[in-house]
Amino acid sequence: MGVFEDVQRFLKAHRACGEMTGGAQPPTREGYRLRLACPCGAEFDRYVTPEVARYDLIHSSLLAIPN
Repeated sequence: MGVFEDVQRFLKAHRACGEMTGGAQPPTREGYRLRLACPCGAEFDRYVTPEVARYDLIHSSLLAIPN
């Protein structure tokens, strides 16, 4: 359901292409747009709703803290 895993897959698939550029619109009550662009021309463009952002926050591996 989340966007984090999709972003990770996109970055991994285009790792060899070079440096990505990206950004996000300022969040609103309805969500925000996230965009990544690869030098090869591929783009990741997704609208992230508050529900999806919450899911990613709860389930993201970024939150894993080593013991």
